[in-house]
Amino acid sequence: MVITPAQNEAAYLGQTIDSLTAQTLLPQEWVIVDDGSVDETFQIAQQAARTQPWIKVVQRGPAKSRRLGAGVVEAFDFGLRQVSRRDYTFIFKIDADIVLGPRYFQTILSKFTENPRLGVATGVVYQLMEGREVKTRWLPLGVAGAVKCWRRQCFEEIGGLVPGLAWDGIDSFEALRLGWQAQTFEDPELKVWHLRPEGSSVKSRSRGWVRRGQAMHFVGAHPLWVWASAFYHMAERPFILGGICMLLGYLGAFLQRAPRYENLAFRRFLRRWQLKYLAGSLRLA
Repeated sequence: MVITPAQNEAAYLGQTIDSLTAQTLLPQEWVIVDDGSVDETFQIAQQAARTQPWIKVVQRGPAKSRRLGAGVVEAFDFGLRQVSRRDYTFIFKIDADIVLGPRYFQTILSKFTENPRLGVATGVVYQLMEGREVKTRWLPLGVAGAVKCWRRQCFEEIGGLVPGLAWDGIDSFEALRLGWQAQTFEDPELKVWHLRPEGSSVKSRSRGWVRRGQAMHFVGAHPLWVWASAFYHMAERPFILGGICMLLGYLGAFLQRAPRYENLAFRRFLRRWQLKYLAGSLRLA
């Protein structure tokens, strides 16, 4: 079962539909949630549903501004309520600006079959920037929110998705905390193209880095992790700026006492994991 939240994605949705309908293993059901679009998103989705009986299109309501981080989760949950998830073993979230290779579903489901404790998984996401194909820099724990698959049992044990910043990291770490595994697979069959990345201009990318800093505050990241992440992202073009923006986002949220994910057991687990990961990285350096 696949859920796709879509808001004003007319420029990309057609390519996403083409890549899913060309899969060697088709989904049993695909729910596209038109989340108040004011462009042709709904009409494009409806046209696909007329030719593919396993595609279902629902509208969430009139046009509105999405709450940062929470909006996409709310749209996803709305789509999830349109189906009986008990009928499915796996739940996919695929954004409306994603292109998958033709064997994506077949390959990633084989990974779940091989490993019964695999709870969250994704492929590697690539973006086009200035004519270059750029690999997205994420932890190898299935945290790419644009394209994810959960084993339903794992999804239910973690309580679904948290409607807030860093939802796409919280689910993976909650899975780890409960004894599941989460993984990003470097498999050529699982290569994913994100047609609309955070942005290619300096201004739009800066906003994305600031949001990453705010997200680290929301989840209660260890301060050492925040600084290490900032230095790590200073190596991205344009150099230095990314790390500075992340720190500003984190410090701004801290000083404003922005809301946080109030699950203390999760935050303790996350900080232990982060310190262990940093220690391992230093040993390898």
